[in-house]
Amino acid sequence: MIPKDFQEATAERIFEIFRDEGQNHILLADEVGLGKTIIASDVISKVAEWHRIEKNDDFFKVIYICSNINIASQNCRKLGIAAEDCLHVSDSRLSMQHLRIYQTDGSEHNYEQLIPMTPATSFSMTGGQGIQEERALIFVLLRRFRDFSHVRKHLNQLFQMDPKLRRWDEIVNYYEMQVTECNRVNPVYVSDMIDALETVFKENEVLYNNILGLCRTRDVFSIPYRERSDAINKLRRIFAQISLDKLNPDLVIMDEFQRFKELITPQDTESGMLSQKFLHDSTVKVLLLSATPYKPYTTLEELALGEEGHYKEFTDVMDFLLYDSVRRTRFHHVWSDYSHRLSELKTDDFTALIASKNDAECAMYQCVCRTERLTDSLIDRSKACEMESVSDGDISSYLELQALMDRLGLGRFPIDYVKSAPYLMSFMNYKVKDQICRRLEDDGDCKDTLSSQTMLLRRSRINRYEKIPCNNARLQLLFDEAFGQGRNGAELMLWIPADRPYYKTDNVFSRNAGYSKTLVFSSWEMVPRMIAGLTSYEAERLTIGRINNRDEAGKKRYFAEESKRRAVSRRLRDETQEVVTYPSRYLAELYQPLSYIDQTIRTIHAALEKQIEARIKDLSKHVFFSYKESGGAGQLLELLRLLDGELDTGKLEVVSRSAASLLADMAIGGPGVCALRILGDADLAAAVAGKFISLFSRPEAMAAMDVLYPSGDYYENVIRYCAAGNLQAVLDEYVFTLNLSGKELADAMSAAFITTATTQIETRESFQYGSKKSGLRTHFAVGYYDARISEKSVQRTENIRAAFNSPFRPFVLATTSIGQEGLDFHTYCRKIIHWNLPANPIDLEQREGRINRYLCHAIRQNLAESEYGNAPFSGPVWPEILRRAVAKLKPGHSDLIPFWCLPDDFPFTRKIERIVPMYPYSQDHEKYNRLLEVLSLYRLTLGQPRQEELLDTIRKSNWDLTQLKRLYINLSPYTRLSKL
Repeated sequence: MIPKDFQEATAERIFEIFRDEGQNHILLADEVGLGKTIIASDVISKVAEWHRIEKNDDFFKVIYICSNINIASQNCRKLGIAAEDCLHVSDSRLSMQHLRIYQTDGSEHNYEQLIPMTPATSFSMTGGQGIQEERALIFVLLRRFRDFSHVRKHLNQLFQMDPKLRRWDEIVNYYEMQVTECNRVNPVYVSDMIDALETVFKENEVLYNNILGLCRTRDVFSIPYRERSDAINKLRRIFAQISLDKLNPDLVIMDEFQRFKELITPQDTESGMLSQKFLHDSTVKVLLLSATPYKPYTTLEELALGEEGHYKEFTDVMDFLLYDSVRRTRFHHVWSDYSHRLSELKTDDFTALIASKNDAECAMYQCVCRTERLTDSLIDRSKACEMESVSDGDISSYLELQALMDRLGLGRFPIDYVKSAPYLMSFMNYKVKDQICRRLEDDGDCKDTLSSQTMLLRRSRINRYEKIPCNNARLQLLFDEAFGQGRNGAELMLWIPADRPYYKTDNVFSRNAGYSKTLVFSSWEMVPRMIAGLTSYEAERLTIGRINNRDEAGKKRYFAEESKRRAVSRRLRDETQEVVTYPSRYLAELYQPLSYIDQTIRTIHAALEKQIEARIKDLSKHVFFSYKESGGAGQLLELLRLLDGELDTGKLEVVSRSAASLLADMAIGGPGVCALRILGDADLAAAVAGKFISLFSRPEAMAAMDVLYPSGDYYENVIRYCAAGNLQAVLDEYVFTLNLSGKELADAMSAAFITTATTQIETRESFQYGSKKSGLRTHFAVGYYDARISEKSVQRTENIRAAFNSPFRPFVLATTSIGQEGLDFHTYCRKIIHWNLPANPIDLEQREGRINRYLCHAIRQNLAESEYGNAPFSGPVWPEILRRAVAKLKPGHSDLIPFWCLPDDFPFTRKIERIVPMYPYSQDHEKYNRLLEVLSLYRLTLGQPRQEELLDTIRKSNWDLTQLKRLYINLSPYTRLSKL
């Protein structure tokens, strides 16, 4: 992505600081969502070119440190990382980097190399034995060293740790091949590693002899686990240090720096090793990326409790940045003078205060850059209000749980749990549930728990697709948002409507025009699981349950019978599957969307059907076939092949009288045909279209189809549904957001389809009889909360992110703080629900920054529904909409408009909806108002020791906000250059 003007100005400023001012530690603190990664990519290019030309560097290495693997995966392409350099869980540990370094050094490589790392994996040194892959690589190298070569069998057992590990030998063999191949292309690899080990063990013969002694034990597995684990941990540290010694980066980038600020204060950990090696070496260039590098606001109460406050964190960060003692001393002197004048804040001394502020700003500008949005007019705050839908179930949920707590003598039940989730005994995994279960087991009386209608879900009711009372006002509000209060049939949509449809329809998609996915943030891990399970169940109940009411004889059940898998009939297979995915060039060329823009689908269908009938009639002059009421999918395929110009094989015998009508629908919205128009390659198009087969083969999708089309062949109904859903417009918009081409585009499109998962819950039946828990399927809504570091969990969360950023399901994503920083969820989402309000006001900005980003859903919807989205179009719709908006809106502004913001006087039709569901008579109102107040003024209190007192002074003085804004610190290179 080419940097926008304000991004280019920032990248150029950072480059100048590195090159001309001799300052090697810089903080890029742009507001959330303004593309810090794009700026970092431009900085890499500029600094790399400088090193190549002026420093004669032949290999430019960048270490990219981010807070988790999902962020690393997301930002790889933005930073221009080659596929082979992308981070994988299995080889990301710092102790394993030596292999990657020698692999790259020994082969042809690009001038620029980026090594991604994450603290949770690359720097994880918790005193344990590490992951299998890490131990396997160490073992493969160590068995080549000195006497270890004579005790290989026992050395293998030492590193295996657990004799039951199934894949251990497979992993060892893999890394043996990796080491052997690396040594082939880079013959010094093994010898260098042996030399490094020789140096280490000469200094620590005790460790060498200790490990050798363990390996001479007859049964290594009988040695106490802790003793073996400690020995391996010491070896992990050794190999981590060896890797560090080999890295020698030219630039270190730390993304979302606030997540691991401990790196600037070295400790005896892998993180500390990294910190000592790079971050406290003033010769290494370090770029910190963070919208909130320090706690932005601290209350007097927090200070009284001894919590580390904003001022301490601010000075720690500035001291790290200003490692030169002269610059650091000058900064503290200038900042102290500014703080003193600001604390007095007198109108008669305002000129002197402004001058002092300017000095402080200049001192900070030597190592910090920050750009902020021009306006927040895109935010709709009207839904941050008290809920009206509080039910008897909400009240009963608390009363029944508290009565149980009283009977068991367990004290008060956490009220915030009750406000956050219904059926708490089904979803909680917290200590309070453990306490309840233990007391009930000791007490032997579970009658009140089992008879309660609010504590536990009933498996039997779920199995019959009965309506489950929400018993929680927040959940009811979510249902109203996601399902449109049951008015428009949102549960029948498998993708959200196109923001700029190509033709007019009157169906479930047109009735849901402007629909948005919903992002939910909660403080509690149980909430994403609850939302994912119950919201997806509701979507099934509204479809499968509706069919059950229509067909008493063929009623479906939610759960499979005991010891049986849930039976799913596959309706798209063989010829029917091939028809749906068929990438017909004839049909792709026949229908050109821009030629029929804004006509009704009925009109377009009639015109295409007429042309297809004429083509079939011409075909009949050369090919013999007969017309019948039904011809079947196989015969339709033969017809398609002939229409595409293939040679007649004599297989076409029958053409259905309705074939032209079906082919017209296929031309308009057939998945294979739509994909072919985009990709131009039949094989890639068929592969992408194949994902629609899995989509339409899911029970919830088949149920939606059966509701809309009670009769007819399923594959024909699928094609009709795709045409009704403006699929070409949907996919074209999606392709525009991806900004990819060729196979990379096809792979990204294919990644948009996520498989159904399950979340395990306690039911009344499992609680009563001790049977296994039940699984609620998640598809309409999913939870994004698994912080475990494993190949499986990382892949799942990455799949969730890709699917949510597509037009396809899931339509609701519920997460915790794990989704709060660094990840993009903006492509098809403009609704955000703060299920629980955060403690810190900046967390509110961080959350909303997930959807308030570059060309976010709200921006695209507004542009499409304004004059810029009017027909006719001379080329692809979305690039032209954007060109029109830039030409009209951009003059006099930075590129923030229209890519991130729209002018205050724009005729808004859609906005980012901030939804804060507040309970009546709760403290939610006071907490929310306090968050807003701090957000409006915290920029003024930047770097001040007693922020709350300063805000009180401002309130009492009744200062005009316009005048106060002159005191805001301006660190934006673009803005500062514009004022020159």
